[in-house]
Amino acid sequence: MTERVARGTGEPHLAEKVYNKLCQDLQDGLYAPGAKLILRDVAAEFGASLTPVRDALNRLVGERVLQMGSNRTISVPIPLAAEVREIRRIRMELEGFAAAEAASKGSADEFADIKLDCDAYAHARRTGDARRMLEANRDFHFKVYAAARMPFLLEMIKGLWLRNGPLQYLLSQSSMASLERSDDHHGAVMRALEERDAEGARRGIRNDIDYATNDIILALAELREKSLA
Repeated sequence: MTERVARGTGEPHLAEKVYNKLCQDLQDGLYAPGAKLILRDVAAEFGASLTPVRDALNRLVGERVLQMGSNRTISVPIPLAAEVREIRRIRMELEGFAAAEAASKGSADEFADIKLDCDAYAHARRTGDARRMLEANRDFHFKVYAAARMPFLLEMIKGLWLRNGPLQYLLSQSSMASLERSDDHHGAVMRALEERDAEGARRGIRNDIDYATNDIILALAELREKSLA
């Protein structure tokens, strides 16, 4: 594989490392919709010069994961309701398919590991630990999808989670109580995996994606009003 070099820095892989870390942070829900990414602040966080950070941010803008404002400020988009619904429909198809494949291909050890994340999510939600809850939720979902043994599908899902992570952050901040339903959906997925029930796993994941959509849309509308005030 050819090394990617940050233009103008002579530091191999640095722009790629910044890009990968930003992607991970977006998927993990560390950035809210509307959050601004200040070039110098990001560079200071990575201990990097401005050029590789600018390259990484511009790459995410080009992929429409981030957006650039008229004053060249880069931020996480605040999606419209129609965009949220589109993301939901695509996620339900792809992630439901991955869960169904995992039910037939995953190992007992993998399912035991996924169960730990399922329990960690429920505990974090009950104790109000939003950061740990987001982390456990992401680990739960991606370990299910990894068990499908379909690397191209997994990459497609990761791309969707660049947009889903900020929505999960918003949901965790707006209504922890409503997330109790996710415990039930995660539990349904776990039972289906352990029983090798492909359709049950598909249904559990689809329900987990679907149920919070209206809450997310309402929270985004409130956020958009604040940003315009």
